[in-house]
Amino acid sequence: MPRLRCLPPLVALLALAGSAAAQSPNQPRITPGPNEPDWVAILKGIYGLDMFDDLLNPLETTADATPGLFRKAGDGPISYTPILALGLVTVNRGGIYVPGAEPGQPTKRELWAYEFKHEGRDLERWENIPPPLLDGSTVSIDPGDRVFGFWLSNDGLEDGGVFTQPAEVRAINDRLAEQPYKAMIYPYVDPETGEKVPNSYLIGWEYSTNDDFQDVVCRVDNVVLIENENGK
Repeated sequence: MPRLRCLPPLVALLALAGSAAAQSPNQPRITPGPNEPDWVAILKGIYGLDMFDDLLNPLETTADATPGLFRKAGDGPISYTPILALGLVTVNRGGIYVPGAEPGQPTKRELWAYEFKHEGRDLERWENIPPPLLDGSTVSIDPGDRVFGFWLSNDGLEDGGVFTQPAEVRAINDRLAEQPYKAMIYPYVDPETGEKVPNSYLIGWEYSTNDDFQDVVCRVDNVVLIENENGK
């Protein structure tokens, strides 16, 4: 049976849209935008992943319990690459941060920015993927031995952005403080081979309130997701 990634991407994604009706009790309800592939469709159609079974940062009884920090996995830089741009067309920015002593005190470093939105034609032809980055952007950085997280923001929303740690979102972003879980993290699967790539992760980001988790879909490499608050 051929993998769905081999089909025209938009056709495959829309065919799967809405196929996951079940919701874990602690997870936000995933709500796709009109005429857009939803998150379950992107995960299944391109990467062969299940939205809940393959999720690496499940929402626990409190958002603070959700892991969202990383360490570098090996020598050299890490990379943080936007793949799909399905959110607001105003400038999107992404980077890493080092958490402070308390939530709300991160030290942020911007890596890239783009002003672009993938349309149906881009997905049908698999063009402009990744989105074109603005001058001065980079997807690579060497964070050293520090523990760090990833962040994302959109210039159309002056709210401090969203972070892989829900506690940072709650402390910084008043607009989203009541729903701070804004990054769903999965193993990265090579769409062509169907194999998981070591030390590589897929992140579905949400910076609005509808929780479709595909405003920006990113890949991060040469990193290890920390599994608990003790940094292990």
